[in-house]
Amino acid sequence: MLHNYLRIAFRNLVRNKVYSFINIAGLAVGMAVAMLIFLFVSHEVSFDKFHVNGDRIYHVTSEVKYGEQTVNISAMSAKLAPAIKTNNAEILDFVRIKSESSVILKNPQNPSQKFKEGPLMFVDKSIFNVFSLKLKVGDTKTALQNPFTTVISERIAKKYFGNENPIGKTLLCDAKDLYTITGISENTPSNSSMNFDFLTSLETYPKINFKNKEVWENADAFDTYLLLNSEKSVDKVVKGLVKSGKKTGVFDDKATYKLSQYSSQHLGGGFSINQNTRYVYIFAGIAILILFLALFNYMSLTTARATMRAKEVGIRKVVGASRNGLIQQFYIESILVCSIAFGLSFIFIELLLQPFYDLLGVQIDSSFLSNSLFLIVIFSLFIFSAFVSGSYPALLLSKFIPIEVIKGKFTSGQGGSTVRKGITIFQFTVSVILIVCVIVIQKQLNYMRNKDLGFTKYQVLTLRLDETMAKNFMNLKNEISQISGVKAITSMTSPLFKGYGAWFTNSVKTKKQVMLCFISTDNNFFKTVDLKWKISPNNPSDFDKKIYINELAAKQLELGKDPVGQFIDLGNGKREVAGVLKDFNFEQVQSEIQPLMVSVFNQNSIDWVSGGGEVTLYIRLDPKAVITEKISTIKYLYEKYQTERPFEYSFLDEDFNKTFSNEMRLSKMFSLFTGFAIFIACMGLFGLVAFASETRTKEIGIRKVLGASVSNIVGLLSRDFVKLILISMVIAFPIAWWAMNKWLQAFAYRIDIEWNIFAIAGASTMFIALLTVSYQAVKAAVANPVKSLRTE
Repeated sequence: MLHNYLRIAFRNLVRNKVYSFINIAGLAVGMAVAMLIFLFVSHEVSFDKFHVNGDRIYHVTSEVKYGEQTVNISAMSAKLAPAIKTNNAEILDFVRIKSESSVILKNPQNPSQKFKEGPLMFVDKSIFNVFSLKLKVGDTKTALQNPFTTVISERIAKKYFGNENPIGKTLLCDAKDLYTITGISENTPSNSSMNFDFLTSLETYPKINFKNKEVWENADAFDTYLLLNSEKSVDKVVKGLVKSGKKTGVFDDKATYKLSQYSSQHLGGGFSINQNTRYVYIFAGIAILILFLALFNYMSLTTARATMRAKEVGIRKVVGASRNGLIQQFYIESILVCSIAFGLSFIFIELLLQPFYDLLGVQIDSSFLSNSLFLIVIFSLFIFSAFVSGSYPALLLSKFIPIEVIKGKFTSGQGGSTVRKGITIFQFTVSVILIVCVIVIQKQLNYMRNKDLGFTKYQVLTLRLDETMAKNFMNLKNEISQISGVKAITSMTSPLFKGYGAWFTNSVKTKKQVMLCFISTDNNFFKTVDLKWKISPNNPSDFDKKIYINELAAKQLELGKDPVGQFIDLGNGKREVAGVLKDFNFEQVQSEIQPLMVSVFNQNSIDWVSGGGEVTLYIRLDPKAVITEKISTIKYLYEKYQTERPFEYSFLDEDFNKTFSNEMRLSKMFSLFTGFAIFIACMGLFGLVAFASETRTKEIGIRKVLGASVSNIVGLLSRDFVKLILISMVIAFPIAWWAMNKWLQAFAYRIDIEWNIFAIAGASTMFIALLTVSYQAVKAAVANPVKSLRTE
């Protein structure tokens, strides 16, 4: 019987090539897109789940409120972990981690070659007990026992040592620190929050320089992870943690401390639901919608052609076929179509996989494709598709009454025309919603990209320097300033759009707590980026123990109409306000402007560099200058003084654009998803128009004989579909407005959703739909009526 069902299914596929192609291609595209999205979703959900102790590893964090500001702190003092473990039996072990984003590494095989590698992590040797990190070579108990020892990743070992055994060999990092290799770790999987190329003994950190020693002794700079004996011990450990922490003198009485489960942090288990969570929810929803679009296509076209198979069903019932047998037959046909589409979808996945990764800005390990979680998702998707796509056609076709079918009383209306109309409305409702989303996201991106930040971000080259440039800093700066085409140059310790320091003080009148964001720079800063003054300084060259604030800081500090000359107590002494800047965006534009304090140092001073910090040069170039020539000249001067670090630069507008890179990726993904959704919807529409033309061949022929024009026939075939698309717009517009209005609430500065957005989306949808309908409609309209009538 099964063999018979399969023969009939194949025969129907071959006989109806156009409809088979539409069904299989639509399902294949829908499945491929859904599987790609579910690959990303399952990868995100699986983050950090490979650690054996993952559910019992907790990150120590805290929150501190300063006035209306809440500051989240994820790093603790180095003294904390040993103290709390001593007094809490529930803590089995701990790990402190201090990460460096990169180091400059000399090639051991060719010392003249230098590469930027990383990240490098200073860690306790207990990291191998707490986290499931494996060594391919080396002993986890002794690998990080001594200072200046390091475990390198497989990637680094392969790159620098090939097939040689690197154990016992040394690496020179940052031209001064010599590390002995004691182990090779397996490369961390792509679904790991902890990514590194070097694991270095934590005891090394304070021995590197004086600055690191100060941080070790006094600063909250170390991510602290605790391994508990049970998840139920969290509340007890938090109480003991606060008590023990206060004894060490490193806890703030105003702070609220808590433990965040490590395996949940990637999807918002820390301070709040983060961007990753939003992506997962949005993409999972879109995957389901696109899959349903493809499944409904199949259901719609299959039921539309029910009249073509009505006599087959009637005869089968007359000769004894049961309804259950017919249901099995139609389910087998749907399983066959889904199986072919499922196999074809893997070809699409192979073609789309890397572009998909590039759009998302991720790279998923190939081994994850065989991960049990993803395999379960794929298998479930196939079973679900086969069941849903076959359910309605099987139930509809199997319930035909044989006597009515054989007598010719069966009409297409019984084939579920209402359901088909509903499916078409659903498909174009989804398409219109996605089009509106794409337009709104793109408009918001353009708004942020072109927003007036309060300063000039174009033609400003940024160049990061480290402490090794201390003695040559002023020479480099002066020589760059003398280059023809360089309009101005300034230096900062906190790069714009990449974070800032903070000071805390009280307002003058109400003594309300105020957090001031902090930037340290020289007095060329204001001119270099064209900052505007609300109240200009009386003597710009006099900056000793003076600060500049923005309008918002003046307001929150309650300094009145004339803040200049007033003093602010910063805890380490009072500073005089020398001028007030107009508010400007110095961080991402998704957030509101914050109170700001600018401290100006003497640009001839180099003490702040030699302490071990970093500085960023901002070089304003003349718009008429040939940029490539100026970059080459600056590179030549840089390499004249810096022989250990490669020349790396960016432009300020590029740094700014990176602050909303997530939104840019979201825009690209929505555009891609919208394209697939419209493609699937239009394939279904094409099939329905083709079927309508086929079933109305005689009617069209008679109308043409009676004088109907091509445009009359096209209008006749298009009218019903245009009505359905208009209904879909009426449903889609409110939903799209609600979704995008909610999305825009996350932005401090946002666009208004205007009527023209819906007009563009509606017009685009109607144009695409009419283009799809018109081809088949015109084909039917220009057919010779003699031939169509002769067939009757």
